[in-house]
Amino acid sequence: MSQIEREIKILNVDIDKILQKMRDLGVEPKGKYIQDVYTFDFPKLQDSYKKNIEILRNTGDNRGLISIIREARVCFSKEDVEEIEEIIGQRDLVKYIEVNGDSSVLDNKQLIDLMSRANEIFFKWIRLRQTGDETTITIKKVVDGKGEYDLDAVEELEFGVPNIVIGKSFLENMGYFPARHQKKMRIAYDYENTEVVIDKWPKIPPYIEVEGKTKEEIYHVVNALGFKPEDVKIINTDDVYSLNELDLYSFKDLDFSDVELEMIGKYISTEEKK
Repeated sequence: MSQIEREIKILNVDIDKILQKMRDLGVEPKGKYIQDVYTFDFPKLQDSYKKNIEILRNTGDNRGLISIIREARVCFSKEDVEEIEEIIGQRDLVKYIEVNGDSSVLDNKQLIDLMSRANEIFFKWIRLRQTGDETTITIKKVVDGKGEYDLDAVEELEFGVPNIVIGKSFLENMGYFPARHQKKMRIAYDYENTEVVIDKWPKIPPYIEVEGKTKEEIYHVVNALGFKPEDVKIINTDDVYSLNELDLYSFKDLDFSDVELEMIGKYISTEEKK
């Protein structure tokens, strides 16, 4: 079952100070590891929309189209909904597809452009990640692209696989191929109904991520760690790279330098790094 978590980041942290703060709070890490991560991208919304219109036209199967609209409509603005009403005569595109299913009406440049605009604030991807002896496949989706809750709302569907080789083979057999391969260091804690992690990615300074179910719980932990609300950033990792004048997506294989590995060795033993 998928679940929704909310998360924030605090950038450019001093790892030693955070480790000491967690000790002062009486919390021991639940894990320290190098993570091996493959990322697989989904097609753009407008491309999936057009593909599933063809499926509807050729087979009468509307399930794929309905699934896409249900995922994308959280990104529709009030103006988008009004535009939909002008085109199809009602505000709910899903209900129209369920009742009418007229592919000739749906195959409309305005609707395709609307899906293209929604794609700019819609994020969905597959993550294959090995953490120590555990390997998982996770479908991640930002379901609140406009920041209504003032926090990223990320829906996750996750399941385990035997190892990263089998996971990669499984996804490739499903027609998904890795867009990027990345490594990062993570030190993770459970604290006050949240997960607190210290992340160190290659080429950028370390940051903290706090993930929880409510804004109140997250900001309580932010305060306990000695930070203020103005220290909080509601951004993705690619935005962190951008702030450091780097393009995360330009690195197809992102690994640590020898200097970074030496620094990481202070926190993770050689055995743990393996």
